[in-house]
Amino acid sequence: MSRGSLAPAQASGVRAAWAQHDQERLDWAFRAYTRFAESLSPEIRDRLASKDQQAEAYVVVFGKTQVGKTTLLMELMGVLATHMPRVARVLRGGRAAGQSATATTMEYRRSPDQRWGLKVNDTATAWYGDDQAMEAELGRLRTAMEMRQLVAHGPCVVFVPLECFDADVAQSGVRMLDLPGDKPANAAEQEHVHAMARKYVPLADLILLVGRGDDLSFLQGGGLTLPGIEDWQSAPRRFRIVTTYSFTAQSVRDMVREHAGEAEVPLYRRRLVEQIERSIPLSEDVKRAANFFPLEFGQSWLDAREAEPLLYARVQPMMLTLKQQLLSDIQASTTPLARLRVAVDAHVVIARVKEKRQEVLRGESEALQAVLGRAQHEQGQAQLAAENIGKQCASLAQAQEALTDEVLSKDIARHFVFATTAPGDPYESVDGFKAVIRRAKSSLRQAFVSSHPDTARMSGTQLFWRRVELKDGASGSDDILDDAFSSFLSTLNAYWVDKYWSTGEGSDYARDLRTFKRCIDEVQTELKALARKRWLAAAHAWREHLLEELEEQRYKRDDFQRLADGGIAPIKLLEEKLAQHTQARELFEQRMENDLVESRRFASLLDAEYVAELEQRRQAICTAGNRVTGFLGLLAAVRLADVRKQVLLHIEPSAI
Repeated sequence: MSRGSLAPAQASGVRAAWAQHDQERLDWAFRAYTRFAESLSPEIRDRLASKDQQAEAYVVVFGKTQVGKTTLLMELMGVLATHMPRVARVLRGGRAAGQSATATTMEYRRSPDQRWGLKVNDTATAWYGDDQAMEAELGRLRTAMEMRQLVAHGPCVVFVPLECFDADVAQSGVRMLDLPGDKPANAAEQEHVHAMARKYVPLADLILLVGRGDDLSFLQGGGLTLPGIEDWQSAPRRFRIVTTYSFTAQSVRDMVREHAGEAEVPLYRRRLVEQIERSIPLSEDVKRAANFFPLEFGQSWLDAREAEPLLYARVQPMMLTLKQQLLSDIQASTTPLARLRVAVDAHVVIARVKEKRQEVLRGESEALQAVLGRAQHEQGQAQLAAENIGKQCASLAQAQEALTDEVLSKDIARHFVFATTAPGDPYESVDGFKAVIRRAKSSLRQAFVSSHPDTARMSGTQLFWRRVELKDGASGSDDILDDAFSSFLSTLNAYWVDKYWSTGEGSDYARDLRTFKRCIDEVQTELKALARKRWLAAAHAWREHLLEELEEQRYKRDDFQRLADGGIAPIKLLEEKLAQHTQARELFEQRMENDLVESRRFASLLDAEYVAELEQRRQAICTAGNRVTGFLGLLAAVRLADVRKQVLLHIEPSAI
């Protein structure tokens, strides 16, 4: 044997020692789980059973009524097809087909004998020897709950007679917890279902989400609101998606006919995943084909055997395969490793996911607050604009009331500026008179153009008059001026000589001078009257313009007011939505805090047992009989760090 090599016996011993280390790599985690389970209440601990042996599977089923859920429950529990109508009839408690006995949480178990059993709250289990008695009792239970005479503090446990089950699978039973998926009738019923979910969902070996294949809305957020179920994509290994009436749709049946031979499981699983992904994004882990079960069963499927024998013949083998796979998944979920994985998922992984979701909820809340803030700001701005314009309208309307025709006429009559005219001296000549006439016309025309209301002397209407504008200032004045001096000019033109011979009293010059002054006075009076008339007309026009402006402002005010009023309802809806979101977020945070308490407790147990395991291995290394044994112990101890990391993330046996 060469130096450094091991003898066959030694090599065998090393392999055996390493195999032993490998077998014990998760012992610390199992011890932590055992300590955690032992700390739970007896009723919950009873549902966990033992971790050291194959136990009765504990499966939670969530879904609405009338989706074939009861039939699925009974089939998975192993109820014989011949007993299915009997069991379904009793469980309805006297109600019509498709309706359950109660809207509360129900747990179904195998009876230890041939009797029916019913346990409600902390009372002893009542046993019934015939179907009618059990059916009547379930009916009374439903009535008591509907009348609020009975409040269930836990699942109502129903024991189904042993004779209803297939004897070949009687030793590997399944207990079913049926969580109602329908909208609760009231807040008390909702809180009861939520409390049951918080209490029992984290302990389930497997959770089945059940809905119709032709209505996949049951997987959307609004349909999955129970604690432990709403985050189903966070721990996909704990969930199975089961659709009933999966081959009812004509498109699916056509697909079956197009593919010759038996229906292939992968093909229809892929189709189901594709259908779900049209409305719900799925991660790679979630859309693993093995998580989806498109099924057909019950009386409607049996009827298809007669109505469509070819379809039934092609699909039924796939149904049997899928049901067997689902049963295998249920049984595999009860192994110690599987239950440890459930505990890690429920109390560690979900806690981390919920922390992330809390951040999302906060972001959604902030986004809602931002939208509400913008809506309130826009509504406030519209309301402010409406109020400001309303004040302007009130001021304008008040001013308009004061601008009567009488007031305007008095203003223009009393307070009007028209400049006086001083044309000059004619110098005792005809040409001199003609010159002063020209100067007088020019001066009077300018006085006419420059005339204006004397706003400085007005009271109450100054602002109005200051905004009145006169257009075509000199229009009409030339005709008046020409007419006023035409007769006098004719007289002047009739003279043969330019110079007046006499300028004394009674002379032509004295007479013409009086005529000239009279013309000045008359034309000035006429021009002033025309100017006042034109300014008054301009004032009336401006007043009409202000009335139109007032109407426009009123329309604008009304528009802003409608905008402001229209913003009230959306703001109210946003406020209600924000309040609901805030309430939901607070409830979620409270639930999350409760979950985190359990998560921290389980995590601390894992940490404590991990530290204890390291210490135990350190001591074993120190006291090892030889170097090989000590070195193997050291390698195994180092490997524990990776094992722990995998446990806290996801337990995958192949990875550790």
